[in-house]
Parts: sequence; C-alpha cells; structure tokens
Amino acid sequence: MQRLNAVNPETAQGRTKELLNNVNEAFGMIPNTAKVMANSPAVLESFLSFTQAMGSASIGEKLYNQVKLSTSETNACNYCTSILSAVAPSAGLSADDILAGRTSSSEDQRTDVALKFGEAVLESRGKVTETQLKSVRAAGFNDAEIVEIVTSVVLGCFTNFLNNVADTELDVPQAEPITEGAACASGTCSTH
Repeated sequence: MQRLNAVNPETAQGRTKELLNNVNEAFGMIPNTAKVMANSPAVLESFLSFTQAMGSASIGEKLYNQVKLSTSETNACNYCTSILSAVAPSAGLSADDILAGRTSSSEDQRTDVALKFGEAVLESRGKVTETQLKSVRAAGFNDAEIVEIVTSVVLGCFTNFLNNVADTELDVPQAEPITEGAACASGTCSTH
C-alpha cells in the first residue's frame, strides 16, 4: 500500500494544479510518481525542469535512460524500473538496450563503459577512482558528458529514493525480473 499521499489532480489547486496539468499535457497521463511529488510543488517543478533540461544532454536520451535504468536496478526501485522500461521505446531503446541498462552491461563498448562508470558513481557515492575516470575518458567521453552521466545517476536516485519511500503504486505494467538467461545474453552472468 502506498505510504505517501498522491495528490488528486481533480482537487489540486494553484501551482500544483498547473504543474499536474503540464505533466498531463506532456505525457498524456499523470504518473503516480508525479502525484507524489505534487505534495511539494517546488519538488515537482524542479523535477520537471531538470528532466526537460536533460532531454538535450549531449550523451543522448538513450544513454541517459539506460543510466537511470541501471541506477533503478541497483536501488531496487520497482516503480522506476517499470516506468523507465515502459517508456524506453519512445526514447529509442530496443529490448536489448533496456536489458543493457538494467544489467549495466552492453555489447557496445562505449555504452558499456558509460554504464559501468555510472554504476561506480553510485556505488562509491561519487568517489570514483582515477582509473575509473580515465576509463570513461578513454572511451571518448568529455567532461560535459561525464557530468551528464553523473547527473543521470543523481536524478535516478532522487526518483528511486522517493518512490521507495512512498512505495508508489504502479500505474504501468511491472517490469519483469531479469532472468539469468537474459543477463547471460547481455554478458553479465558469471561462470562458477
């Protein structure tokens, strides 16, 4: 059962109502996570601005979403993993791209390095090693793109933590658990 209030768009007033209307216009629906954020119009407005700005990130929408998927898996956020998986095709992600994001492993070397770097940022709370930083630079990422990868992790953490605290009710199909066979196909299984 959801643990934080979801603001009802029908009874919302003032800035909250405006923001929820903006969400509805942009997505054709108001996801439950936006209704939870609407408890604080400042939070919802900040999230919408941040998300819109990241839409023009030089790493591209595809990698941006893959990094957030990786972060959501690591943070065990069922809501975020499910919604990101559901909207991924509209961001240009194939089923293989979604799996790569969820497993932090891609057959594309540049994407793989970025996902591993994002994972290192999350696990080390940003205290990555010189080797990890050199690795992402060697894969062709400049400082702007490195900042965008870190930002993708942070934005993912925000939604993950909020939805985990709220236990936000799913309003999209639940993402299927990653099977060992699927993980092995993406190159993330280990041999024992």
